[in-house]
Amino acid sequence: MYGLPNHLKPLSSAEEQVLLALWGCRTPATRRDISDQLTATGWAPATVLNFLYRLEVKGWVKGGKAGSQNTYTPTVTRRAYCVAVMRQRMDTLFGGSLPEAVRALASESGASQSQLEQAIRILEEKHQEAEEYDLYDPYG
Repeated sequence: MYGLPNHLKPLSSAEEQVLLALWGCRTPATRRDISDQLTATGWAPATVLNFLYRLEVKGWVKGGKAGSQNTYTPTVTRRAYCVAVMRQRMDTLFGGSLPEAVRALASESGASQSQLEQAIRILEEKHQEAEEYDLYDPYG
């Protein structure tokens, strides 16, 4: 899936919540650490463990031990996951068109002027990087 290892299986929304909570922890994290990030869900410890087991089976989490406690480490970064999901949604909803996706976000997201200016700076930096790369001559 868009730059992520092919062995990873798709996530349910609840599994995604647990993975997001894991990324919010210092790793390796314990079930308790992850549960602390999920306070709004009210899930029982057994429920969190069940989702962690599913994430491990699907390849998103690697289990381990720290003394007598089970620990969990994500196998991909939050950024890699977010980029893959955004790319998938962009392809599905905007036919892969970045300009269309940006246009929709800029006009409908409620972004502040400051946020729009930050986005413009990021796009200008990426544009400048691309120009510099285009000018690079590895044989010169």
